[in-house]
Amino acid sequence: MKLSKLGRKLLLLQRNELLSDQQVNLRKRFGRFLFTNLFVNYYQKKNLELLAEKIFRSELQTLKKILPSKINSILDIGCGIGLINIYLNEHYKNQVSFYLVDKNRIDYKIKYGFSSVYESYNNLFETKKILLNNGINEKNIFLFDVEKNIKINSKIDFIISLKSMGYHYPFENYLNLFHQVSSSDTVYCFDISAEKYPNLKIIEKHFEKIEIIYEENSIHPLKRIVCKGLKVNS
Repeated sequence: MKLSKLGRKLLLLQRNELLSDQQVNLRKRFGRFLFTNLFVNYYQKKNLELLAEKIFRSELQTLKKILPSKINSILDIGCGIGLINIYLNEHYKNQVSFYLVDKNRIDYKIKYGFSSVYESYNNLFETKKILLNNGINEKNIFLFDVEKNIKINSKIDFIISLKSMGYHYPFENYLNLFHQVSSSDTVYCFDISAEKYPNLKIIEKHFEKIEIIYEENSIHPLKRIVCKGLKVNS
């Protein structure tokens, strides 16, 4: 995995699991942004890239059993700097188009947990650079700023959102987009906050089939679910 300095900074802002407990305590003392600016310079580039690769390859392992055997398109909601797509691209042998949706700004007000309005630590231009530098063909990358009008004129085979939609903010925010881009065969995989969605009843209103494929017990526990059959009237 190849990451620029800005890419490493954004990744540290987005992913808490890259830090040890001691480093998290230091971040609390110095503040998220001051700590991150210092840490990017201190932490060896190679070490951070190797750790990120380990985390996202592990993420891919949780997905392999539910990935469609052959697809043409992936929609990643709350993509961040898009690292899971590097490994999805490898899995599908560079034959997939990626539609990446996120905010395109860095907020300085920090929010943790679940909120109807989520904060952003991202730069979509940097996301594209990272994907290009890690082997994804430019013609297969389509970026969308969630704060602008999203127009996707293709049907999507696989919709994914890791630790974003359903985890930090309501997945229902994207139901209209689901109806625009889904077919009867579309597969959805996203993380839900176990605190906000203690059971699957709310989600069952919108999908024919739901399966929990992974659970993570942390400060903000999650369930990773795979859904099929978006209901017409949901």
